[in-house]
Amino acid sequence: MRPAICGTSHPASQGEHLISHYIDMLPAPDQPFSFHGEQIGVTTLTSARLQERLLDGPPPVLSPNSDSEADFIRRFGAALGPSCWREFAQKRLIGERLDAANARIAGNWERISQAIRKITLPAEFLGQVLANAGAPRRPQELGWPSSFYATAVKRAREIRNRYTFLDLAADSERLDLIIPAIA
Repeated sequence: MRPAICGTSHPASQGEHLISHYIDMLPAPDQPFSFHGEQIGVTTLTSARLQERLLDGPPPVLSPNSDSEADFIRRFGAALGPSCWREFAQKRLIGERLDAANARIAGNWERISQAIRKITLPAEFLGQVLANAGAPRRPQELGWPSSFYATAVKRAREIRNRYTFLDLAADSERLDLIIPAIA
């Protein structure tokens, strides 16, 4: 097995994988079986749509995160809540970290968004590739109820210490507004 080029799988496992892992960890009642690849196809389309919406908009302005460990225990339960909190707390943007992130985004958004656009494929193209392969493209095709999937998209970022477009959208208070259009 070859080691990861950067020493970790983070670049290859972003928001789309977090959504899939959330769904595996906290499945909907009577959720039918689906393959990981099918899940990633659907969640990749969601992530691509999210990226497009953020990149097409103004530079995000991040707000401080006010979640607490108690919030995570309420959401994930006593067994999972503390471990999710430990992961999430490492990437929380508050104080100087928040100020530095906002300054970096404000001063570099055009360069950042152009660099990301150069290496991403449009959601429409990805959807056509999946359609041509006969693969699922919508959460409902995997038996995921819309409200369950919307919750998975919203909460997936809370299970790992990995800052993704899910975090960028949530921290800029756009995720809840975008979810109905992308999920």
